[in-house]
Amino acid sequence: MKSLTVMLAVCVLLAGGCTVVKIGKGDTNSIEHAPGAEKDLTSRACRKAGNQNAEIISTVNKDASLPPGTGKQVTTFRCTTRTQTPT
Repeated sequence: MKSLTVMLAVCVLLAGGCTVVKIGKGDTNSIEHAPGAEKDLTSRACRKAGNQNAEIISTVNKDASLPPGTGKQVTTFRCTTRTQTPT
């Protein structure tokens, strides 16, 4: 069921613009996007997959010859669920 939800999230994101989400083997995923959009896109992908949060592992230029933060970006992230801390 989780895989179906993740695939639905991928389809929605692909239909919405020039963003590519790659579901990785294991617990990490990657998303290709315009500069500065990583937080919103990763959080949205994780929420649509049934999780509550996205932990960004790294963001790099797709084209390493460009200055940092320009051109297409590739962000590697992990979806997590928030746990309640005892009060």
